[in-house]
Amino acid sequence: MSTKPELSIVIVNFNTKAVTLACLKSLYQYTDGVNFEVIVVDNASTDGSVEVLSGFGEKQTNFKLIRSKENRGFGVGNNLGAKEAKGKYLLFLNSDTLLTENNLPYCIQQMQNDPDIGVYSCNLVNKDGSHQPSGGFFPNLKNLFAWQLFLDDLPLVTKLFQSIHPHSLESSPDWVTGAFMIIPAKLYQKAGGFDENIFMYAEELELCYRIKKLGKRAVLDSHTSLIHLGGASGGSDLAITGEIKGMLYFFGKHKPNWQFPFVKLIFWIGSLLRYVIFGIIMANATARQSYRQVLGLVS
Repeated sequence: MSTKPELSIVIVNFNTKAVTLACLKSLYQYTDGVNFEVIVVDNASTDGSVEVLSGFGEKQTNFKLIRSKENRGFGVGNNLGAKEAKGKYLLFLNSDTLLTENNLPYCIQQMQNDPDIGVYSCNLVNKDGSHQPSGGFFPNLKNLFAWQLFLDDLPLVTKLFQSIHPHSLESSPDWVTGAFMIIPAKLYQKAGGFDENIFMYAEELELCYRIKKLGKRAVLDSHTSLIHLGGASGGSDLAITGEIKGMLYFFGKHKPNWQFPFVKLIFWIGSLLRYVIFGIIMANATARQSYRQVLGLVS
């Protein structure tokens, strides 16, 4: 077997030493038949992650730990890891994922069989085995409006457009989640990697958009799966504000300028609805705080 790895697995860690260690153990336990390396980027953790991960890495010959002096976000961390990667393919893997079978050789084989695949992901499931939405379609004014007014929850309405966050398993989405993304290294470099202006959330959607403009497509393969625990590196308040900031950035970067005021208005209406429903009526303190921040952001 060649000394050069076929697959470079990049994992970003931020104060998640326990789940990252569990992820690494499952990775080494179940991966066989593919030459791989693991690169963990620690984003200036303060929970003793460096010591724990260094101890784990001492027992492995294909493991590298990169210590970032500051936490500049998920995309920056992945870019740091990708710069050190030597593999033909890059797997960006969330620290809160668990492999339960030897599925990586199969995943690589699917990409080798179809050179038009630019981004590959598998079916992500919850701990109980239930399906977890893992991708969707690029945002536009129509599906953004439907999302913010809860219309994309209605079966009849979803037939009229491609939802940003579909509930069903789409085999050919526009984008897939950054929890599990395999991208050819040369394509990743050609696309310019993750946009480092996005701290966290929506960065995978934006990268998939640029990759699709290069003529490649995303695939969400339902024939193999892994567990994604979700939410290990940030709470729901960070997810809410982070995703909307990412969406605003996406529209500002890739869409005509005339759309931006409408995007802000749609988010203002949607956030006000959620503030009233979840924050006031359902008395959710996190929702009140999060949507209050978003209302200030889009006002």
